[in-house]
Amino acid sequence: MPFSFEIPKPQNIKKTLLSTRQKIISGGGTFSGDDQSGRFSGKGVDGIYHAGDSSIRITIIKKPALYPESAVQTAIEDYFTEP
Repeated sequence: MPFSFEIPKPQNIKKTLLSTRQKIISGGGTFSGDDQSGRFSGKGVDGIYHAGDSSIRITIIKKPALYPESAVQTAIEDYFTEP
């Protein structure tokens, strides 16, 4: 079942998303989008993101059944933090 959460928007969203893209792709995943919205997937997780004025809303569409939402959220937050 999908779930969503928000994280604070980094000061340099373009730099952060470039780093996020590199981390996800280097781990065998996919990433497409820009500084407004996009999609990502990897390791059984599929998600989308939308950047607002002060936060990024991340919606996880699919995740492995064995992993709790909290573990997936923590891992995704690490991808979307400023380098």
